[in-house]
Amino acid sequence: MARSASAFPKSYSNRPLRTALETFTALPNRTTLDALLVAMRTGGLVVDITGTTDAADPKVRTLLSTEGELVLPLFTSVAELRLAVPKELRAGTQAMIVPAREALALVGSAEFVAVQFDVGSIGQVVKRAYVEG
Repeated sequence: MARSASAFPKSYSNRPLRTALETFTALPNRTTLDALLVAMRTGGLVVDITGTTDAADPKVRTLLSTEGELVLPLFTSVAELRLAVPKELRAGTQAMIVPAREALALVGSAEFVAVQFDVGSIGQVVKRAYVEG
C-alpha cells in the first residue's frame, strides 16, 4: 500500500460512501447501486490490521462467509471498525486508512468472493465482480 495511515486524519470518515451505503440499504435499486459503486472507489477506507506485529508488512484481517469463503471487511471510519469488535477487545484494535482504490485492490490478493462494508452496522456485501469491475 503506497500511502500510510497518516495521510488521513484518525477521525477520518468516508461520508460519501457511508451515505451511499445508507441510501442503497434503504432503497436497493440500480440507481442507488450505481451510486454506491462510484462512492466506494473514492476517498479512503479503513482496513482492520489487528494483530499485526510488523508495521512494514501489515496483515489484513478477513471474514468467512457462511459457506466458508473469504470476505474482505472494509470500513468507512475507525469508529465503524470499532463497532465490529467486541467491547472487551476494542482497546487492541489496529487500523490502517488507505485510499479506497488500494483497499479494493486487496480483493485481487486472495480468493475473496466479496467485500463487506461496515460489518458492525450496515454490513453491506458487494460481490467481487462489482469490486473488480
